[in-house]
Amino acid sequence: MQRAEVAEAQGRLVEAASWWQEALEGSGGRSTRAARGLARVLSARGDRDGALRILVSTLPPAGVEDVMDAQFLEDLAHHYSRLGAYEQAISALRVAALRDPDRPSTPILLAELLLKVGEVELAAAPLLRSVDARPGHRPTHLALATVLESQEQWPLALEQYQVAARLSSLGVDECLRASRCVLALPSDEARIRWAVLTAAWLEVHGSPESQKGVTLRAFGELYLASGKALEASALLERVVGADPGDTRAILALVGAYLQSEQCRRALSVAVHARGLDLTEVERVALGTLEAEIKEVAERLEAAELEDSGDDGRGP
Repeated sequence: MQRAEVAEAQGRLVEAASWWQEALEGSGGRSTRAARGLARVLSARGDRDGALRILVSTLPPAGVEDVMDAQFLEDLAHHYSRLGAYEQAISALRVAALRDPDRPSTPILLAELLLKVGEVELAAAPLLRSVDARPGHRPTHLALATVLESQEQWPLALEQYQVAARLSSLGVDECLRASRCVLALPSDEARIRWAVLTAAWLEVHGSPESQKGVTLRAFGELYLASGKALEASALLERVVGADPGDTRAILALVGAYLQSEQCRRALSVAVHARGLDLTEVERVALGTLEAEIKEVAERLEAAELEDSGDDGRGP
């Protein structure tokens, strides 16, 4: 097997396949190490179906329950998952997690597949155990954040992003995912704190002025959530100017104008939004914004009349 590993490491895949095949045959077709080596080489050469056949042929009569090699089980699960055989993949991973509890990649893949089959409530458990065992393993924290998002546990998801960010800066996509959690929070002080922190994570990848598209929109939404309405307006104006059909940015811009008491502008953009193909959720949100615009406009008008009356009174 050492010769097979050396050949594989040197990129001599045909020779490596031959050595792995010899080792597998020499074991009577039962060496999981040789089987996964041969499967790995076949996959690298583009024969992924052949790789799966090798792995399946190596299984003992009782199936995955009698396999002790966690890496073999994880490789088998990857191939099952590729074909959409998620339940078989999950079964292999559950055994792998028992065989090697310290292996971090297994619970991550297991949680991902549990989400795919709709087992949302079960997906967090393997990751929570993994986080306890390996608190410094960043990918596990990010995977757990994804699961918590799917459960709409927004603050807990953000806490996982925060741990990951302390270990290493979040990537742009990770920041965007975190920003969606922030926007799902109720409008309170906690939301403001998270918005400020998430914007700081995103600023690692460049200032808002240097951004465009979804990243620029995220900056605008985070600034709005943190109470920086004027700054948010300027950013969201750029997004809408580049894409007048971006309904999410348009609604955020209405909110930014409203928060900064620019009621005429807010109403003008809201009228434009009415002509777009909005989802039902967006239409409800727009209706709420329009009611708030009316309320703020009436309040400002009343305050202006009161000030005018005060100015007209004598000493």
